[in-house]
Amino acid sequence: MHEYAGRHGRRMENTFLRVKGIIKKDDKYLLIKRWVDDRIPDPFVWEFIDAEVLHGEAPDDTVRRAIREQLSVDGTIDKIEYTWSSMLGDTHCVGIAYLCSIKEEDEANIVLSEEYGEWKWVSRDEFTLYIENQYVLQDLEGKTL
Repeated sequence: MHEYAGRHGRRMENTFLRVKGIIKKDDKYLLIKRWVDDRIPDPFVWEFIDAEVLHGEAPDDTVRRAIREQLSVDGTIDKIEYTWSSMLGDTHCVGIAYLCSIKEEDEANIVLSEEYGEWKWVSRDEFTLYIENQYVLQDLEGKTL
């Protein structure tokens, strides 16, 4: 059996795919506060819905699964907003950011999974007050969302 090795003969063993679900309602975006480490003064970070695509899973299914798992409500994909790529050592992360929505009546049913502390709607102008990840902020620059 022949495996495709790419243009330079290297397989993509250290490459993984992530999806981001940017949930929008009017001019606000849903952020969730995820626990990262209780050994630091502020053990939470604000972020969008985020998940790694499982082997054999379609990215669209992954973002819907992540919304369901992290918020306990169903989400709808409105469009792919942008893609990104980053290197961490010899690991390559490729990502797809989806603009999504949830039904307004489902907001009252949001129950965060245990690794998340809270959620809130914020305006785009407030992103820098909540999102500390400079790569995410750079990815959002120039995007219309």
